[in-house]
Amino acid sequence: MDFDQLDDTVKMNITHQLTQILEQWKLSDQDQIKLLGLPKSFKARHLYLYRRGDKSFDFNDILIKRAKMLLGIYESLGTTYPTNRDYAAIWLKRPVKKFKHKAPLELMLSGEVGMKRVWYFLDCTQSWQN
Repeated sequence: MDFDQLDDTVKMNITHQLTQILEQWKLSDQDQIKLLGLPKSFKARHLYLYRRGDKSFDFNDILIKRAKMLLGIYESLGTTYPTNRDYAAIWLKRPVKKFKHKAPLELMLSGEVGMKRVWYFLDCTQSWQN
C-alpha cells in the first residue's frame, strides 16, 4: 500500500483503525506514541483528536512502516485468537519463551526490529517475503 498516494479519507480511516487497535490492546498513551514512531514533541493529550477521527496522522516513512507492521500484527493476532480478540492484549504483555521470556510488547517498543520479530513470529509468511 502506497500511503503517499492515498486520499485524506483513506488516511483518516487508517489513522482511526490504528488508534482503535492500540486502544483495544489497552496500551498507555506513551506506548501508543512510541509504537507509532511519533515525534517526541507529540503530546499524549492530543491522541483523542486522532481517536475521534478529527485528524489523520502525517504518514512519513517511519509511520508508514510501523502502520504496516501494527496492522499485520493485529491481523495475525486475529488469526491466532479468532474467538477472543481481548486475548491479544493479554498475549502482548505476557512473557514468551521464544522471546527469551520478554513480553512481545517490550520487543515492539524497542523499535522496528522488535516489531518485525513479533510480526514474523505470529505470521511466518512475512519472513518468506523479506
